[in-house]
Amino acid sequence: MARPPKIAARDLTLRLIADGPMPAADLASRLRVDPSTITRTLGGLGSDLVRLGATRRTRYALRRKVRELATTFPLYRIDSSGRPEAWGTLEAYHRAWRVTWAGVPPAWASRFSDPEGIWKSFPFFLGDVRPQGFLGTAILRRIAPAHRLPEDPRKWEDDDTLLFLATCGEDLPGNLAVGDACLRRALALQVTPAPESTLAPHQAMTRYPEMATRAATDPPPGSSAGGEQPKFLATLEESGIERRSVLVKFSPPMVQAAGRRWADLLAMEFHALAILAEAGLSDNGHRLIDAGGRRFLEMTRFDRTAAGGRSGVISLEALHASATGGNAVSWTERVVDLEQVGLIGPDAVRDTRRLHAFGELIGNTDMHAGNLAFRMTDEPPFTLAPAYDMLPMLWAPGPQGELIDRTFAPQPPVPADAEAWREMLDPARDFWNRVIGDQRVSREFAATARAAGESLARLAERFG
Repeated sequence: MARPPKIAARDLTLRLIADGPMPAADLASRLRVDPSTITRTLGGLGSDLVRLGATRRTRYALRRKVRELATTFPLYRIDSSGRPEAWGTLEAYHRAWRVTWAGVPPAWASRFSDPEGIWKSFPFFLGDVRPQGFLGTAILRRIAPAHRLPEDPRKWEDDDTLLFLATCGEDLPGNLAVGDACLRRALALQVTPAPESTLAPHQAMTRYPEMATRAATDPPPGSSAGGEQPKFLATLEESGIERRSVLVKFSPPMVQAAGRRWADLLAMEFHALAILAEAGLSDNGHRLIDAGGRRFLEMTRFDRTAAGGRSGVISLEALHASATGGNAVSWTERVVDLEQVGLIGPDAVRDTRRLHAFGELIGNTDMHAGNLAFRMTDEPPFTLAPAYDMLPMLWAPGPQGELIDRTFAPQPPVPADAEAWREMLDPARDFWNRVIGDQRVSREFAATARAAGESLARLAERFG
């Protein structure tokens, strides 16, 4: 069959929309015309047409508008002193995304995109900060209706995430801002933090109960996916213009059985983080506060600085999924994969093994890939971020607040983890001793902690 001598611009447009960036030869083959016909017709597609590469690498793509906002979004980073820098530009194409870097590209960029900056999937460093957990649910309850976003971010498309980042992303984890308006709002927070969440450290006893009540009712109780621990963000004005950004977890009222258990768990998280800080695996500066019938665990945000600046962070979940596409499950399996592709070094692998061992030895059953993070810099290997969410979740109340009698049965290590496991035995035993001796821990759970410590002692006698 003879090839038709020409095609309509609409035919070419529909093909680029359906298939994404494509060489002229492939377009010609799929539309059954000569390449010269494709070349002549491309000129009629207007300013949305983009030519990528040169000579044999030449491809063509079509820009598209994201949710009626724009086709192009500037990307900014805020450094540790609070100063912004242009980092790059994100362009939305049909079936692809393109990142054009403002200066020298990060050393890891070529691993995730082609020489023209094309990403077949949404850039991992942006997708990682989509709303999740209790805080994400709280944000979505406020903004989802106005922006026509699904209330469950697990149902979001990439465009939904980008809309959220551009319109509401001024105080998300990490150091990125998408779009000029978002950047200006982020910089304004350095000068005038939100008054409803700004206080002096000594005001915590009176202000934290108020803030907890507000957070507990927006979103409504029980709406947090997976029953994640309620929390809120706050800014502590410590002296002059010096401020400290904190994340504050809080228990339900301690007169309730579930509230008492969560109060115990917050005390145990306080001890776990203190011990990990002594081992160089977490930060210092946490406070445990009882006020208004609740317990509060105040933790300094490790992605913020005292000077009002920020630092980059990326979760193990996002990094591993984009870099390897593998099906590893545990922290240790995932970091071994990342070491093999050169994104993290042996120190991060060793420290992850130590953290994972400690978690197992204290009953942390919630060590999913979103609960481990790395400092994100332009030059790999990425280093491990301070530990967080390290507590004995084995004893967390059930979804309806029920207390379930669970057995603590830590397992001996496999050979690859044995050295780290033995190194963390003493810190884990120290943890249980601190819990037993803490008068803030209920008498009922102190007995559980004593039994856990005895189980650990038997295990250490056999395998330590």
